[in-house]
Amino acid sequence: MAFGGVNKKSIMAERTYNGFTNRETWLVNVFYRESILEDGINLIEGNLEYVKEDIQNRIDRFMDVHIHGCIVQELICSKEIVKSINWSELEDHYTKELEFQAKTNAKVIAE
Repeated sequence: MAFGGVNKKSIMAERTYNGFTNRETWLVNVFYRESILEDGINLIEGNLEYVKEDIQNRIDRFMDVHIHGCIVQELICSKEIVKSINWSELEDHYTKELEFQAKTNAKVIAE
């Protein structure tokens, strides 16, 4: 074992959140997966841009409705959250998923 008795697998697990680089990126996957994938591989980038705008709009609407200066609101509804989402990781993840689905479907049809 490396790193003073801690194996590499557990170190990698500490750096990820359910397979994604952080919680924010994982949450986009949880809440927007179907929307991102619905138009196929050619529109992933556009769908991710739509999701980014939707999240920013939701933050703006929430900030307009609630009392400004609330620490919980400031922590939860920060524009910094959108910046911490790993958009390129999501694009790569969904591209690979759709490519896998295409290969799997092609093999099923060929058999």
